[in-house]
Amino acid sequence: PYKNALSKLVIWSSLVHQLGFTLFSTLPFAIGTVQDAGLIFLSAMSNIIADAIIEENSVDGVIDEALREDTEKQIVSTALVLLSLYTASLGFVLILMGKFGLADIVSYIPLPTIGGYLA
Repeated sequence: PYKNALSKLVIWSSLVHQLGFTLFSTLPFAIGTVQDAGLIFLSAMSNIIADAIIEENSVDGVIDEALREDTEKQIVSTALVLLSLYTASLGFVLILMGKFGLADIVSYIPLPTIGGYLA
C-alpha cells in the first residue's frame, strides 16, 4: 500500500540530488546521477529494521490484526528516517574525507573488492 508514496519519494529525492549536483558542482561539464549500487545495502538495512519491528510487535511471529496497520506504518516511517540518517552521515563522512585529502585510503582496499562492488 506504500509503493505509490515511496516511488514518489524516490523520484523527489533523485530530483533534489540532481539539482544539488547541478547547482553546486565546480565542474561545468560534469553530469551526475543517483547510483543504484548502494540500494542493495539500503534494502538489506530496511529488511533488518522491518524484522526487528515485526519481532518486537509479534507473538510467535504472528502480528495481531488490530496492530497490523500500525506495525506497517511504524516499519515504513522508521526505515525512512533511519535510512535518511545513514545516507546523510555517509555523505558527511565522504565530504570530510575529501576536505582532509583522505581519498588515498581507498587504495588499501583490494582491487577485487572494488571491482565486485562496481560490477
